[in-house]
Amino acid sequence: MPYQLSYQAEEGFIKVTVKGSRTDADPAKNGQMVVDDITKKCKACGFTRVMLVSLLTGRYPPYANYQVVSSLELKGVPKEWKLAYVNLDQASHKSILFSETLAVKKGFQAKVFDNEEDALNWLNS
Repeated sequence: MPYQLSYQAEEGFIKVTVKGSRTDADPAKNGQMVVDDITKKCKACGFTRVMLVSLLTGRYPPYANYQVVSSLELKGVPKEWKLAYVNLDQASHKSILFSETLAVKKGFQAKVFDNEEDALNWLNS
């Protein structure tokens, strides 16, 4: 996988940090692989709340955005899970907010943040 993922179990949730560049390869395929990896890890460890801290850089095109959000259901992500996406790349923030809109319209509990503190407060609410 071209992106680097690291996992840290926290009190009541799992924190996933992802690093890489969306311009190095297919962002849709890579994003779907991230969803698959996180889903498997959460199911194996029993987590239902996820804080994804994204250090990804590069353009996030709408087609990739749509495919990655659509893969949530295909990969078996339960709609009861809470998914907090902390986007630290301001250049892609508008694109990532589109992901939130898509996910919520599909019935998922997902929200985009620009810092971990707000994400944690939402996960714990």
